Amino acid sequence: MVSLVSVAAGLSVFLGTSAFLFRIDSATARMIPAVGIPSEEASAMVGLLNRIGGSRLASIGDSRLLRRRLRLAGEPRSLEFVLGLKVGTGVVAGGSAMLLSPTIPPALLLAPFLAALAFRVPDVRLARLARTRQARIDRQVVDLMELLVATTQAGLPAPEALRRAAEALPNPLGDELRVAVRQMDLGLAWRHALAEVVEQSESGSLRRLATSLGRSQRLGTSVRGALRGIAQEMRTESRVRAEEAARRAPVKMLFPLILLILPAFLLLTVGPVLLATIRSLQSG
Repeated sequence: MVSLVSVAAGLSVFLGTSAFLFRIDSATARMIPAVGIPSEEASAMVGLLNRIGGSRLASIGDSRLLRRRLRLAGEPRSLEFVLGLKVGTGVVAGGSAMLLSPTIPPALLLAPFLAALAFRVPDVRLARLARTRQARIDRQVVDLMELLVATTQAGLPAPEALRRAAEALPNPLGDELRVAVRQMDLGLAWRHALAEVVEQSESGSLRRLATSLGRSQRLGTSVRGALRGIAQEMRTESRVRAEEAARRAPVKMLFPLILLILPAFLLLTVGPVLLATIRSLQSG
């Protein structure tokens, strides 16, 4: 009984996660799904989810946290799509449990729980994307510092150094900086444009960089000196984080070692000995 309900819940979660992994081709406005669904069916599904997400039912509640997660994840999907996906996965999970209720009565009691669980699947996926993107941005800040130090030491002013760094850095920090450069082209001061990048990414390392550059600009001190100091601090912190990750690696390896490798090792080494002993006792 419970196994069938678990299968239904797993199916609904899989459908929701698969739909969330669709990739949108903005040039042709077609869907390129990560699973083998034709583009026409995928487009219809996405349109349906957008309509559901734009309804009043999906807009009930505070969506500020969801908007923040979308922003931190780089807005891979629209807010309406994610809201529609949440409602769709919840309905599929609850409906699957209710369909099983005639043959499995406990499934009816589990329907609200399964619906709530499936409703949260897109949030979990989106939060993971946001954390991954933030971690990548934090790692790229060190590269940004090196580029800014090299360009300022070559004699470029801070705005031009930021522009050159935006051209050289890959995604996701490169995308954020290129948006800042476009804002600078429209007349926004480079400090304010960098502050916008910090606000959008919520990166602690990038915030430190922007704060230090803004302070040096206000006090009239050398930007190159400030950049060299911050670059040295970030290199030291990056080395310390790498050492901490190396120290935590054996602890993380202990769990799969005990649960996966050790049983197989015991089965291959102790198992034949036990079988031979049992056979000898039976024959004797």
